[in-house]
Amino acid sequence: MKVAVVGCGGNGGVVAASLAKNRHSPFCIEKGEEIAGALNEGGLQLCGKKGKFLFQIRAFPRFSEEMGTFDIIFLGVKSDALEVVFEEARSYLCENGFIVTIQNGLEVLSIAEKYPDTRIVAGAVGYNAVAKEIGKIRVTAKGGITFGTLNNASEDDLFLLKGLLEPMIPVDFTDDTRGVLCTKLLIVCGATGLGGVAGLRVGKLLRFPVARRLFYSMATEGSLLAEKLNIQLVKLSGGINPEKFGNHQRGLPLPIRWLLLKIAGIKYRNLKSNIHVDLERGNKTEVDYINGAIVSEGERIGFDTPANSLVVKMVKEIEEGRREMGPDNLFEMWNAVKRGDKPG
Repeated sequence: MKVAVVGCGGNGGVVAASLAKNRHSPFCIEKGEEIAGALNEGGLQLCGKKGKFLFQIRAFPRFSEEMGTFDIIFLGVKSDALEVVFEEARSYLCENGFIVTIQNGLEVLSIAEKYPDTRIVAGAVGYNAVAKEIGKIRVTAKGGITFGTLNNASEDDLFLLKGLLEPMIPVDFTDDTRGVLCTKLLIVCGATGLGGVAGLRVGKLLRFPVARRLFYSMATEGSLLAEKLNIQLVKLSGGINPEKFGNHQRGLPLPIRWLLLKIAGIKYRNLKSNIHVDLERGNKTEVDYINGAIVSEGERIGFDTPANSLVVKMVKEIEEGRREMGPDNLFEMWNAVKRGDKPG
């Protein structure tokens, strides 16, 4: 079994570590000679919620003809690079090979339509991991991956992934790939976007009543939008259906929602969202593919998503140096939501 992992940051790094732990010796593709060289020299170090490990891996700055073809290629790159990397990776698949995506957004759905002859397994990641520096990954929240098939990928492919990744990464299957990806997106939208805007770890963020109110507003927008699009949201393993946090009939009573967020704040108190990390490092974030995906779908069908729109607006202002991260942004956002302001 010949396996490659493209992008060994948070999500992809944990996959590569799991494969290495199970003696599958993945080919790790990382853009640039410097990064690949650092991985070859220092290995892949994992610490945190999944244990402490050091694996020696084979890293390369790019695919090459000398590598031959692969049975499975995992894509752990950021959403904004997914389609370009996918197009290259598919040319290195063997005849019966398939690609596995592990991003938080929905881009794989449109990619699957564009490349109908390429077998795809799409994953919704339940763990959280951050690359502190090249080859050093801290897992800040446990969890597995829920996989679903696209483009004639099969149940056998799913069981193959289960054998490759467990026990480090528990694997679940779904018959509703689109529903699972949309559910994961809504889960990510709340704490990830708000954590970036406020510059706070999840534990501290959810202590703010205004952050919890915004979280409910974003869950409401996402679940009502999913209903209009005929998407069935689901409960992911170890979590809760995000529509239960919405201000509508399917939402839980407010005291229960508050209690669940309080528990989440304690459980994930040290978790720093990927948007928060990118903003701290001065990198471009994936907000267009997370909260921005909700906004875009809403605009397409004429459904307003003011809370998610404000997250996108503020994150971009922080990226451009026109705004600082901080809790004051939460109060500004909530006042705008209450007034019914539309981001300009």
